[in-house]
Amino acid sequence: MERSRKLALTNWTQANDALNLYFEGNKSKLTEHVKMSRTTITAFFNQKPVREAKFRKICLALRLNWQEVSTVQAIPAESFANASQSEKETATLQHIREHCRQKIFNLHSRMRLLSGEEIGVDQLYVDVWLLNRSPRTFQVSQDKLLQTFDLRNDRLGLGDRIKRNPSFEVANTNAKLLILGKPGAGKTTFLKHLAVDWCKEQFQPDLIAVFIELRRIRDGEWKLLNAIRQELGLETSEQTEELLKQDKLLVLMDGLDEVPTSELRRKAQNQFLEMANQYANNRWILTCRTQIIASIPDWLTSVEVADFSSEQVQQFVQNWFQASGESDAEVLQQWERLNNAVEKNPALRELTVTPVLLSLMCLVLHDEGEMPPRMTDLYKRGIRLLLEKWNDTKAIEGWEVGSDTYRKLSVEQKESLLLEIAARKFENPKNFVLFEQAEIGTQVAQFLHLASHKEGVAVLKAMEAQHGLLIERADELWSFSHLTFQEHFTVQWLTQLSPAQLAEKIADSQWQQVVEQLVKSQQPADRLLRLIKQSIDRSIAGELTLNRFLNWVLQKAGSIRTNDKPAALRAFYFAFGRDRARDLDLDLARDLDLDLALALDLALARALDFDLNFDLARDLDFDFDRALDFDLDDLLDDLDPGLDPGLDHARVRALDRAFTLDRALDRARVLDDKLAVKLEQLKTRLPLSKNWQHFQQWWQAEGRQWLEDLRQAMIEHRNIGHDWQFNQQQKQQLQRYYDANHFLVKLMQIEGAVSPDVRADIEDSLLLPWDELQHRYPDIYVYNSLN
Repeated sequence: MERSRKLALTNWTQANDALNLYFEGNKSKLTEHVKMSRTTITAFFNQKPVREAKFRKICLALRLNWQEVSTVQAIPAESFANASQSEKETATLQHIREHCRQKIFNLHSRMRLLSGEEIGVDQLYVDVWLLNRSPRTFQVSQDKLLQTFDLRNDRLGLGDRIKRNPSFEVANTNAKLLILGKPGAGKTTFLKHLAVDWCKEQFQPDLIAVFIELRRIRDGEWKLLNAIRQELGLETSEQTEELLKQDKLLVLMDGLDEVPTSELRRKAQNQFLEMANQYANNRWILTCRTQIIASIPDWLTSVEVADFSSEQVQQFVQNWFQASGESDAEVLQQWERLNNAVEKNPALRELTVTPVLLSLMCLVLHDEGEMPPRMTDLYKRGIRLLLEKWNDTKAIEGWEVGSDTYRKLSVEQKESLLLEIAARKFENPKNFVLFEQAEIGTQVAQFLHLASHKEGVAVLKAMEAQHGLLIERADELWSFSHLTFQEHFTVQWLTQLSPAQLAEKIADSQWQQVVEQLVKSQQPADRLLRLIKQSIDRSIAGELTLNRFLNWVLQKAGSIRTNDKPAALRAFYFAFGRDRARDLDLDLARDLDLDLALALDLALARALDFDLNFDLARDLDFDFDRALDFDLDDLLDDLDPGLDPGLDHARVRALDRAFTLDRALDRARVLDDKLAVKLEQLKTRLPLSKNWQHFQQWWQAEGRQWLEDLRQAMIEHRNIGHDWQFNQQQKQQLQRYYDANHFLVKLMQIEGAVSPDVRADIEDSLLLPWDELQHRYPDIYVYNSLN
């Protein structure tokens, strides 16, 4: 049998450039230099098979790496069939091994950065750690997927993570391996690194490796056995089966999730499982995005690519910039810039744990020269860079229509489409994450005015292939690849809503958890919080009665001499004037000013306990102004005609009216002599007897007038006791307004959610009436009053 193999040129451009550089483009000079016939040189440049020895000599003269520019001629079936067993082991297997090695080197030893540059896999790759886990069923229903979806960490119910192990060690010790991971986690890069290590005889050197990209599956006629045969360069399936029976193959299969349809994906998966089981002594490694694959047999070890450790982050960043051609000093400087940005804004750390997001940060730093100080700026710049770069290597046949349509869109149109998709999902807070393919395909078709739902799905597939912002999470279930991207687009949508629309969202408790998560992800979320504040204010802009009440709150709070924050005082009197002393809701006041909490709690205790020691309140710097207001309001409640005299509690409070009035008198003598005189006069008009019947008789004759006189004294001297006469609708509106402001304050208490200056601005303007807002902030509330 002929043992001398032949090689064919795979990169004509590189060879021709070398000919021009070293031999002035003259093939005759090359022929004379290598001492070969002109026919051999012509065959070489025509990419026809040339004997290996001559091929390597020509490459040496052209200063080419012959391994990187060659492929092995396919092996004739008859030579394999007629060879002896010894020859198969020596010549034919070596021929196949070299063919596969050359093909892997040519197709899989390099990768493209987001910057567009190509580098070697081993130049950028950082060892990814894997997490052991028990075999289980991954394909789940939408409801189950929602239950197990970890919004922040992208964990999809994959079970316990037992131990982090070095990836090379796991791959070397497990003959049948399923590598799972979220988008951009590094599954493909890891698999290519194993393939290149095999080429260098550093990983399973006794086997013959084939690398199969499952995204190239075209139709239902695809057969795994044929795909392996083609990678081996063999002519018949019998040759391939013979190698499988001899346990000679290392089959590396990448991207089960990238198979174009769910039907084809199931067929590919079934064929993989059948062959891996039938030819069990070969080695099989398959990568797949989490939640795409169906049930996994016990004999297949499943692992998940882990997030980067801090050491791996640093190594990745330094390798990335080295691969981009920067000097060692520049590389170190770039790492320090990125690391300092993460230290200043810990929320950025979430973007460093996977290769794709970390690459995005490196790309922004590379192009901008610095890291944006805000996460929103980073998302904006990074997403724009992603959308601007078209990844031709990810084009998948069968999606040409969608790819062509999507390619023609401007970056602004692509952003608008993604924003629309995110916004639609925000309308369903119970399922904020997952999209059904039919739903999102129709949405894309409608937005782009396409002819059919199928064209919308084709565009969706193209979006997934090109930049991976949207991915198929499970069978015909889609989501944004990282929740941070969806949150970014959702925030952009929220900021485009009218104030009325935004206020409606914020007031709805169903949305509040989602909004809270958005604020956490967009730190600092200054713009969103400002818009929420403005929308709350505008929600009562035209309500005269409510604004009259807010004007009173402003006046009353301004009349108190205290070190408390003005907004906290307004929150106190908002609750005081609306609810009366019995049912005060003081949570907002407490949240605005922790120093006020003690005084408020004492006041509430005093309102419920008539025996509270007055000196204790004085010693604790209890606010006399507010204490007096409580006393007078209590007295008003004691004698409220709406109280049911048949209730023992009401009877006790009414019969203790004199005690309450005495306490108010003690405080009034300190604060206001004229008020004290009026309270003395009112006291003399009260019945001295504690007999309930006597009190009822007095009330019928004089009580209502006495109560009105008390109210007028309170209004004149304390500016409290107003009867606002809110109707039911106004009460509900006032409650929504209060709750929305309280929610806004809670949002500002999230660590990193708002910058100090914006927080101060928002607090200063809380609970102000509309005319005051227009007076203080004309650029916001006057100029835009009609918007």
